[in-house]
Amino acid sequence: MDRERIEAFLEKFVGFASGATTIGLLAVADRSGLSAYLGDHESGTAEEIAEGAGLDPRYTREILSGLAAAEVVDYEADSGVFTLPQEHALFLSSDLSPYFMGGWLDMLPLVMSQVEGVATATVHGGGVGFEEFGPGFIKGIDRGNGPSQRVFLTMKWLPAVTGLTNRLDEGIRVADVGCGSGTAAILMAEAFPNTEVIGFDISGDSIAIARGRSEDIANVEFHGYTVEDIPTEPGFDLITTFDVIHDLVDPMAGLKRIRQALKPDGVYLMMEPNASSYLENNLHDRGALLYGISALHCMTQSLAREGLGLGAAWGTETAEEMAGEAGFASFEKLDAITNSFSAFYALRT
Repeated sequence: MDRERIEAFLEKFVGFASGATTIGLLAVADRSGLSAYLGDHESGTAEEIAEGAGLDPRYTREILSGLAAAEVVDYEADSGVFTLPQEHALFLSSDLSPYFMGGWLDMLPLVMSQVEGVATATVHGGGVGFEEFGPGFIKGIDRGNGPSQRVFLTMKWLPAVTGLTNRLDEGIRVADVGCGSGTAAILMAEAFPNTEVIGFDISGDSIAIARGRSEDIANVEFHGYTVEDIPTEPGFDLITTFDVIHDLVDPMAGLKRIRQALKPDGVYLMMEPNASSYLENNLHDRGALLYGISALHCMTQSLAREGLGLGAAWGTETAEEMAGEAGFASFEKLDAITNSFSAFYALRT
């Protein structure tokens, strides 16, 4: 046995455990209003922060101490002042920031709560259904995806497809498949009032939220359809999916239906996790996160419905191959907007 390797893995495991407990502390800080308070007021002693935020001082000190040890907040021993750096506040304090990660603080605790079910499925097959993660997961998806969509969708993502914003200005027919709570569809409808936008999602709870948000917007509507049931006539000029295809029961059937519903001169804008289809290219922290969330949520909820269980790390190479098999004539990775976490593709018939 290599003693140095034992010690090195011990340190790594401590890192795993401290990361998990830090997520727990951040989730409490998010729910209690501590993170929002720090985003507005930046610094203070534990007692000052507790009083200002209306929180219990003992919990506040312990949470701030843990976040200081994790280097989330800064701590000055002489003054006892805790400070949330502005750069960190971008991720923790306001959903107006495109970097806001509050949705992960909803989703990760719920994912961990289903470990027993995933373990059972690992032994016997099957999976943990989407509904088992509870309504809080819908909230987490919305909080996780909404900030970047609000900042980048109409200003950066859609303009990355040549000529698309001009067509949207003139007025076309758009489908957002797997629309969730409707953020992207509503944003497109508001930005392009001449365009008709229709959102489709299998989740009735999500559709209800989307309809409630869009009551006063005339050019958007929402329907509780599966991807295989979206109408193909009269067809759509633009179809979008944002982190949807890898979750489907039958991704190939979904891609084929999208192609069938796309007009001959239309474009399909697909966003998926940015990964390689080859494990050896994903051996890093982001890869570990992707495979982890895939096994604990994305893959298992597909397998629970007797689906393929494609998984979040299906990767660019497989995406291009499957697009060709589904009948798309062209597949373009949009490098200008692809980032460390998300890859964007433009597909055409």
